[in-house]
Amino acid sequence: MRVGILSFATPEVVFQRWKPTFDRVGSEIDQRFTLLALTPVELQEQVAQQKLDFIISNALTSVTLKKDYGASSLLTLLPLHSVEPDGAVGSAIITRADIAIDQLDDLTQFAVVSSDPKAFGGFQIMAGELALAGINPFSDLKDLSFVGFPQNKLLDLVVSGEADVAILPSCVLESAINSGHIAAGKLKVVLQHDHQNYDCLASSELYPSYAFSKLGYTDHKLATQIVRALLSIDKNDKEAQLGRYQYWSAPVNDSHVFGLLKTLNKWPFVTNWAFLLKGAIPWVIGSFIFLLLGYLHHLRVKRLVVLRTHALSAEIELHQLTQKSLYEQQKQFYKAQRILLTGEMASGIAHELNQPLAGIRYLTQGCLYRLTPEQGELDTALNKVIQQVDRAQSTIKRFRQFCQQPSVYETCDLVMLINETLNLMSPELKRVQITALLTLTEVSTVADISLLQQVLVNLIRNSLDAMENRPTPALSITLSEHNQQAIISIQDNGIGLSEVALSRLFFPFETSKQNGLGLGMVICKRIIEEHRGNIFATFLNDDNTQGLNITFSLPINIHNATIETSRKSAHV
Repeated sequence: MRVGILSFATPEVVFQRWKPTFDRVGSEIDQRFTLLALTPVELQEQVAQQKLDFIISNALTSVTLKKDYGASSLLTLLPLHSVEPDGAVGSAIITRADIAIDQLDDLTQFAVVSSDPKAFGGFQIMAGELALAGINPFSDLKDLSFVGFPQNKLLDLVVSGEADVAILPSCVLESAINSGHIAAGKLKVVLQHDHQNYDCLASSELYPSYAFSKLGYTDHKLATQIVRALLSIDKNDKEAQLGRYQYWSAPVNDSHVFGLLKTLNKWPFVTNWAFLLKGAIPWVIGSFIFLLLGYLHHLRVKRLVVLRTHALSAEIELHQLTQKSLYEQQKQFYKAQRILLTGEMASGIAHELNQPLAGIRYLTQGCLYRLTPEQGELDTALNKVIQQVDRAQSTIKRFRQFCQQPSVYETCDLVMLINETLNLMSPELKRVQITALLTLTEVSTVADISLLQQVLVNLIRNSLDAMENRPTPALSITLSEHNQQAIISIQDNGIGLSEVALSRLFFPFETSKQNGLGLGMVICKRIIEEHRGNIFATFLNDDNTQGLNITFSLPINIHNATIETSRKSAHV
């Protein structure tokens, strides 16, 4: 029998507490138990994969598992410090003796530490109290941090002054004082709730302690034997003393646990889309296989019909009509293909013209802003205007010859190319008040410099657009060498892309911009592939980083003689 035990402590501590209890139960019912110390995520995964028979977890977790996995609460634990099993666990707000905290709003002014956001008594109970007071702990407590276990470490942080307030389960402070870890009078519990028949100070309502539950597929007769064995344990037994509890009782009223779930916006008051999606995946796969088999059968039948029709068709006139019809269909297909290709190229030209023409506008404005009576900087600005005009003309010329002329390959210093591109885009960088963070390794290759600069301009401009409304935009460009490949990464902290948009990033006419044509990334991909490289995008969304990372690679050992790929072959 496999018993999953929800715990944030080390497996050794969990086994030391619970192994004597289940050794006794196993000897009484002639069963062998395997104990597994699991985090909340690990516990849910084990339950979903039906790898557990029984669970010991806090009240919040046991209630959450009822609907999705058919868990049934069999017993409730009565800890040492409580008289009633339905009021055994709470949260305590602990601070130094010289700090005054009169209401929950005062916590926003202090550095607060907790063990883990999924700890029941250590955080979730107090998070419910804060939510009822209109306080979001993750956004309103500006200096909230989770430092892990053991719990006495949080008390040490408060005593040393590294933190002002610790959110911990009730009775942790009393236990530390009794063991001599913390001197009496140094720390205190604030915002105390009055609880009768409860030996510890708490800053919250009280909830049931650990619950012993069975999964829906576990044999009920075996569960009954285990329940009898657990109920026979008395507080004077060594199993209860090592397990730090008095005894197991019948399941208690957990309606206030549902109230906490509602306050924390968890099941059953919100839809568990992740669970529903996981359950739907086998059906989706099965439906896809069924449709695929049906389609293959359709193709097989269709092929047999065609073969038999041709075998029976002996009339020359019918054969000629069939050939003529096929020829006309091919002509229409190639005609439609040329029309689509021409339209995409025309859209690409219009899209790319916006870049140098926008540069003309920005640089001309820069000249106007910098005009002085002496007009000392006018010459430099006008030269940049001329460079932009030349670039626009070069783009138009290249697209006109796109299907006939090969690319112009030459030795390219990638560090110099990146710096020149950033200088070219300096007005746009100033517009969003950003300086790119560069991490560049000297790398050279053979490439079409103009096309690669076009790729860099497209990617950097997309990053700037994505960060337009960010209070602190950040752009980083990295150039490195790996396995004879030049790796260039452009990363921003912009709004990023959805999963659907990311999967269709390199599709023609797919854009999230209001006036975009959806060809910029398509052109970038084709240019990189013409250089025998690869390009991909990664959405960044974690606690430390958010945004988008675009990475493309170019082969370094590439020679002019080996590159015969033309723009025509890259697009047709």
